[in-house]
Amino acid sequence: MLGYVLRRLISVAFTFIAVSIIIFLMMHSVPGGPFDGNDMPVSEAVRARMMERLGLDQPLHVQYLKYMWGVLHFDFGVPFQSPGETVLELLSRAWVPSLILGGLGVAIGAPLGILLGMAAALNRNSWIDYLASAFATLGLTVPVFVISMLLILVFAVWLNWFPASGWPSPDRWVLPIAAYAAIPLATYARYTRSAMLDTMSRPFVTVLRAKGLSERRIVFQHVMRNSAIPLVTVFLPMFIGTATGSIFVEAMFRVPGLGAYFVSSIENRDYPLEMALMLMITFMYCIAYLLSDIVYALINPRIRVGGQA
Repeated sequence: MLGYVLRRLISVAFTFIAVSIIIFLMMHSVPGGPFDGNDMPVSEAVRARMMERLGLDQPLHVQYLKYMWGVLHFDFGVPFQSPGETVLELLSRAWVPSLILGGLGVAIGAPLGILLGMAAALNRNSWIDYLASAFATLGLTVPVFVISMLLILVFAVWLNWFPASGWPSPDRWVLPIAAYAAIPLATYARYTRSAMLDTMSRPFVTVLRAKGLSERRIVFQHVMRNSAIPLVTVFLPMFIGTATGSIFVEAMFRVPGLGAYFVSSIENRDYPLEMALMLMITFMYCIAYLLSDIVYALINPRIRVGGQA
């Protein structure tokens, strides 16, 4: 197991380097620069001085190596759109709303989705199954910004139960958390239903029933354990994707989270912030999949890890 983890960490390092090179080249291949916009035009002399001060006049490989050397020392530079703070300070400030709302959305949506999928699988071809499947399909196919608009229309405009947008007070978190929860709820309902139906059709479940085990014991002690692997596959990547901010949800509910900075860093050619965001997401996804693989082996020892049973 230790050798497997070390090999995966090495592959994470190579993935991190490859993504950093690709993102860096893509950023600089887009025409224009951080001081070429029409909002605040600057003279050519001022532009040249600013490019020199930021090191943007140097060859690309020199810029890349300097940036990555800073990353190794946890120095991600200074964002162009907020020069009064470092990139790390900006991310630590903007990540709090995204982490709270996205984390609570997954924490609420995932268990509800599992319960919905279990109800559908245990009542196959009944009205419960049809209703749960239709609900899960709607959650997967309807875009999250449409769900957000419906939540605002119903609960903020018609019923006037919650504020439509904003961040500081907890009562403003309800609607964005509900929008975030719709994604894991629908996904987990579909995965749980299909995984449980697949497990329940296997011969060992028939043997357990023939031995006289209660249906509750079969479901919770044997079926759920064998159905957990696909759920583990989904959980951590979904948590990372949700907790790092949804552009649509944060825009609809005016949440000052990371999602808005993904867009503004690209629009403003904010290279340090854009690189930091992409590297952070890449690293977190790599670690999430590594942890998922380790949990696989803990749940099911039959899974081969590193070529060993």
